[in-house]
Amino acid sequence: MPISINRIRSNIQAIARCTATPGQGATRPTFSPAWADARTYVIAQAEAAGCAIRTDAAGNLHARPKSVAWDAPAWLVGSHIDTVPHGGDFDGVAGVVVGLEILRAARDENLAGLPVELIVFAEEEGPTFGLGMIGSRLWVGDLGEPALRGLKNAQGQSYIEAGRPFGVDPTGFAADRLDPSRYLGLIEVHIEQGPGMWRRDQRLAVVGAIAGRRQYAITVHGEANHAGATATEDRRDALYAAANIIVMLRLMALTEKPGPLRTTVGRLVNHPNAVNVIPERTEFTVDMRAPDDATLDTADHHLRSLVERIAERDAVRAQIEQTEHAPARPMNARLVAALSRAGGDLPVTISGALHDSAILAPHIPTAMLFIPSKDGISHNPAEFSRIEDIAAAAAVVENLIRQPTPARLSAMEHEAFIATCGPIFEHSPWIAQRAWTLRPFASISDLHEKLCNIVASAAPDEQLALIRAHPDLVGRLAREGRLTRESTAEQAAAGLTALTEQEAAQFERYNQAYRDKFGFPFVICARENKKEAILAAFPQRLQHDRDCEIATALQEICKIARLRLASAIWED
Repeated sequence: MPISINRIRSNIQAIARCTATPGQGATRPTFSPAWADARTYVIAQAEAAGCAIRTDAAGNLHARPKSVAWDAPAWLVGSHIDTVPHGGDFDGVAGVVVGLEILRAARDENLAGLPVELIVFAEEEGPTFGLGMIGSRLWVGDLGEPALRGLKNAQGQSYIEAGRPFGVDPTGFAADRLDPSRYLGLIEVHIEQGPGMWRRDQRLAVVGAIAGRRQYAITVHGEANHAGATATEDRRDALYAAANIIVMLRLMALTEKPGPLRTTVGRLVNHPNAVNVIPERTEFTVDMRAPDDATLDTADHHLRSLVERIAERDAVRAQIEQTEHAPARPMNARLVAALSRAGGDLPVTISGALHDSAILAPHIPTAMLFIPSKDGISHNPAEFSRIEDIAAAAAVVENLIRQPTPARLSAMEHEAFIATCGPIFEHSPWIAQRAWTLRPFASISDLHEKLCNIVASAAPDEQLALIRAHPDLVGRLAREGRLTRESTAEQAAAGLTALTEQEAAQFERYNQAYRDKFGFPFVICARENKKEAILAAFPQRLQHDRDCEIATALQEICKIARLRLASAIWED
C-alpha cells in the first residue's frame, strides 16, 4: 500500500487533540500530560506497525521494525511533538508522522527489514526548560547533567525530575549516547516556518544548511530626567540610543556580506517606563542568524562597533553580552543531493530556524526536507501545511531509504538483486544476472568494477546489443515519452528537453549520420555533459573508425552505470 494521505491526516488530527489549550492552539510542554498523551499515541501507532519501542536515557523515543536489530545500521526519520504555548499543529509533528507512515507503508508491503527508525526528540522548542533541543544535545553528549539541574519548568522541576517517568536517567547518559555506527543518517521533515516556499508555490525543498545563531543582551545606561524641563541637547536618553542601534541593525541585515543576515530585536524593557521621564535604562535582546559562521563573525564585529559608536555619540553607556552561540550547520552534501534526486531535482534552501538536525549533523549524515507553511505562519494556532505536501515528503524520504547499502545488496535474493541492479545498464539485465554470483560487494566501486568487467569480457555481439539498447539522444522515444526513467532524467539533466528547433534539427542530423556510419546509436554520459558539449562531440567522434567507437561507447556506458549506481545505492 502506498503512502496514505488519509492516515497522515488522521495522525495530525489525533496529535493536535493532545493539548492543554483546546481551541487555542497546541500547547504541549515536554513531559506534561498533553505531551505524554501525544507520546502514548505515537507509541501505539508504531507498535501497530510492528515496531519495537525504546526510550534512551535522554528521553528521546525510538521505534524500529522488530526484524531490524537495534545495533543494525538504519535511517533515522522523525522530529518532535513538544510545542510552544498556543502553537500550531504541524511544527515537528509533520516529521514524526512521516516516520510513522513510512513504517506503516513498509509493513503493508511486507518490507519488514526496511532499515528505518522513528525518533521523537524530547524538548526541541525550549520554552519549557529555557533551552532548546535538550534531548538531542544530551544524546550526542553536548550537554551534561550539571547543566540540566539548573533548568526548571513552570512547576519548579528540573529536566531530570520531570523526565524520570519518561526514561530520563542521568546514570545512563554516557552509555546510551548516540552510536554513529548504528545509523546511516538522519532525515527530518519539517515545515518551513517562513513564507518563501508558500509564495513560490514550492511544494518541497531540501535544506542544505541550518543557519547559525548568536544572541545578545544589550543594556543602555542613560540618565533619568524631567521630560519637559530637559533640553534635547542635554539629554542622556537610553531609549533614544537603543532605538538608533535597533534601526541600524535593520540596515546592517540588508547590507551585510556575504550574507544573508537576519537580525531580530525580540525583547525590550524600558526603565522607569513613565510617560514624563527620560529613560535611564533600556534593555533589549538581539538575535542574529546567517547560513555561515563567517557572516556571523563579521556581523558580531559590526554589532559591537555599532553599539560603541552610538553610545559615544548619544552620551550614554552601553553593555553587550553574548548569551548564545550556535554555529551554522551545513547538511551532508551527498545526502542533500540524494534527497534532491529522489524528489526529482528538488531545490535546495537554507533553514533560518534551529532544529535537532543541527545537533546531529556533526555526528551522522543529516539533511532536512521542508514543506511550505501557509503564509509563513508558525508557532501560532493558524499554522497550516497541506497534508498532500507532507505525503509527498514521505514518499521522497521512503524512496531514498529504500536504496540498499552494499551490504544489503549482497544479501539480496536473486530476483530482488536483478530488480535493483537490472536498470543500471539500459535494457540489459543480463549484466546484473551475471553479477549476482560475484557477491559480496564491498562498496559501490567494487560492484561497479565487477559489472564493467562483465561488460568487457562479454562476447562482441553482446556488447553490440548493449550499445544498441540505448536510445538516440532527443530521438523518437524521447519525443514520445517512452524512455526509461533513468534515461529521461539523464537527458533532462543535460538540457536536452529544452532545445530550440534548430538544436533539435541538428541532433536529428547528427544521430542519423552516426547511425549510418556505425550501425548503432551515439552513446555519451549525458549527466557529465550539457547539450553544447554533446553537439560538439558528434563531429569529433564521427571521424573515428567503428572499433574505436564501440570502445568509446562501452566506456561511456560504464560512466553512466557509475552514476546510476550512486543514485540507486546508498554508501555511507
